[in-house]
Amino acid sequence: MSQAISSAPHHCRTRYYSTKDMQVHQLNEAGRGGRQIIRATAKFLVKQYVSNNWIRYCYVLAKGISTKIVIPVLPILHELVFEKLKLYLRKQYLHRDRSWRNPVSESIYQVITSIPANFNPKVTVIVPSYNDAGSLRERLNSIYQQTFSNFEVILLDDGSTDKSRDILEEYCHRYPRITRCSFEEESVTTTQWARGIQLARGDLVWIAETGDYCSTTLLAELVKYFANEAVMLAYCKNELVDGRFDEPVNSSTEYPHEVNFELGPDQFVMSAHKLVNKAWSIKSNVPKISSTIFRHPGKLELLNNKNWRRMKIFGDWIFYLHLIRGGLVAFSPQVTNYSRLHQHNASQGASSTRCLYEEQEQVAKALITLYKLETQVVIRQTRTLKSSWRTFHMDCSEDSFIRRYDDEWIQKAVLERKPNLLMASFALTAGGGETFPIQLANLLKIAGYGITFLNCHKAPTEVGVRRMLLPTIPLLELDTLSKLATVIDDMGIELVHSHHSWVDVCVSYFLEDHSDVQLVVTSHGIYEMTPPAVLAQIFPLLRKRVNKFVYLTDKNLPVFKSHQFDTDCFVKIGNALDIIPVTPVSRETFGVSEEAFLICLVSRAIPEKGWEEAIETVKLAREISQRDIHLLLIGAGPEYERLKPLTEDKFVHFLGFRANVRDYFAASDLGFLPSRYPAESFPLVLIECLHSNRPILASNLGEIENMLSTSKGRAGTVFDLNNWNIPITEVARLIVEYVENTELYRNHLYQVPEAVSKFNPLTLREKYEAVYLELIKEG
Repeated sequence: MSQAISSAPHHCRTRYYSTKDMQVHQLNEAGRGGRQIIRATAKFLVKQYVSNNWIRYCYVLAKGISTKIVIPVLPILHELVFEKLKLYLRKQYLHRDRSWRNPVSESIYQVITSIPANFNPKVTVIVPSYNDAGSLRERLNSIYQQTFSNFEVILLDDGSTDKSRDILEEYCHRYPRITRCSFEEESVTTTQWARGIQLARGDLVWIAETGDYCSTTLLAELVKYFANEAVMLAYCKNELVDGRFDEPVNSSTEYPHEVNFELGPDQFVMSAHKLVNKAWSIKSNVPKISSTIFRHPGKLELLNNKNWRRMKIFGDWIFYLHLIRGGLVAFSPQVTNYSRLHQHNASQGASSTRCLYEEQEQVAKALITLYKLETQVVIRQTRTLKSSWRTFHMDCSEDSFIRRYDDEWIQKAVLERKPNLLMASFALTAGGGETFPIQLANLLKIAGYGITFLNCHKAPTEVGVRRMLLPTIPLLELDTLSKLATVIDDMGIELVHSHHSWVDVCVSYFLEDHSDVQLVVTSHGIYEMTPPAVLAQIFPLLRKRVNKFVYLTDKNLPVFKSHQFDTDCFVKIGNALDIIPVTPVSRETFGVSEEAFLICLVSRAIPEKGWEEAIETVKLAREISQRDIHLLLIGAGPEYERLKPLTEDKFVHFLGFRANVRDYFAASDLGFLPSRYPAESFPLVLIECLHSNRPILASNLGEIENMLSTSKGRAGTVFDLNNWNIPITEVARLIVEYVENTELYRNHLYQVPEAVSKFNPLTLREKYEAVYLELIKEG
């Protein structure tokens, strides 16, 4: 019997467990359950730490007390609680299955099933009209009867000769609160769109053409997708109906099968990269712009492009390609846009001319210069274009086509295409390491890069910081970073740029086996203050995975050198900020007279940024000089919460977070940065102050002294710390010097223009571009 069992095929054998086996199995199961509980607890504790300013403040306070009391008596206990336990929790938090893969694009991203209660974006409805009096009322009624109510309407007319203008004015008078009219001379359709977008005040835009009508729930259905801030465009079914009888002719859901799109009729949220490679590189299945809603594109360069404004057929296709780049597209079959098929519509008339081919060629070139196309897509696209050429240029040889669109041109365009970048940020909150990636992303987007911005959301989002990001940049938030590798594949990302040590480690961890994606890390100084035990855990991974490190100041380098990093992987690039208009805030806003000497401190409200010392310093300066000196404290964090209720002095003004800090610096006389933050390297706030044409008084940390230096002196004053403490008496005297010595103040003020000229945003962008393109070329 035993022989029969042993000789049976392995898959047919029954496994019998002994009592010992059962005990071992139960222990293993208990161990796995215990580890899951430990990791869940670690995840909770770490998430609380990174998202709650008060908890972080308590941790810093407890660590400081332990340093003074516990270390002299029991150093092992301090190391166990504040180094080893923290390291263990972080390790457990990062212990995830990085091999997670989801091949279906639509299921990667968040799909909103209904409009969230706290989500109510304003929609601008643009109605471009020209001689459509017969169908205009039906069009307008389908707009004003929408179930989603937060919208405005802009009625445009370009020289109609029928009664269109009378009807538009009638509706403008009927709905005056939400309607505006703009009547001009006749122009091309795309020019009308551009004019309407420039007038739009909404977060989202719907161009509702006058020959169409739609479901009254169209807005309610499509708006919900934009709760996912990476969705740049959402569209619905489009049915063509006979212009005379309103009978269906066909639907946009039938279009995909015509060219083997394989999109299908079901709802989806898909990356622009995948959608273009799968479908839109050959043909857009959005026949009418009326079936789409899109994010307000702001100052999208395409809107002023003369060639695009002259397009009559494929202007919408090119517009979509620019708009969705780096983001997501949503489709819903639940609502329908109906387009009348007129006997002499513009598209049919134009299709019999060479205009069709010429615009098709423009689309093909736009695709190659904007998107990372698969080889077979380029081949198929060339074949489609050549077919059109033969149709409309029967009298021309094939050589003439090759001269316009040859393989050499394609290869050159592919090489010159700006790569797709993922800018990864710790959180959308105040702080140099958090706002700098936004500034850099904006500069790169304007320069033609495909940019996706990843918010790891490890701190609450500041609305003002969120608004810094250009509206044309998709904002991606993932429910788990374990999806990162899948998302990068799906979105065609070629390079990831990280700006925070937590993000550096997570990205390196989840992309460890993704060597085809280049990884750049900008160190903003945090590694110098990281405990050695933590560095020993994370540096081997960073050394293996990061392709290039950018550092701001020489003091950032020793910690990497001591851990045997290859110095060839490091490049020094300073900070810079974009130049924007500055409008000083009225001092009356916070009750300060024009005669007072006003000092402005802008920073994260944490102890190391010296808020408490700043108050003591200004208080002492007032006593010494007997002058009316005031202090503005701008920023959010635990020190703001702690000090505001405790401070009764009328000369201290707690303003909280402000996005337009330059306007407050400009309203002041002097900037102030009394920092004792060990990671202080190349503070952006100093550049903000100089851009406001004000000198600054600052701690002598990192590159601050060099930042203020000019050929004729400094654009401010620096002071040394005393054993990492602010020398309050010395700094108070420096303030008094500024208050009482007008010549000194003016001399430093005159140095500001030369000092700020060193921080050119275009130079900064070019230096980062050189890093990116070198890596892409090597990759």
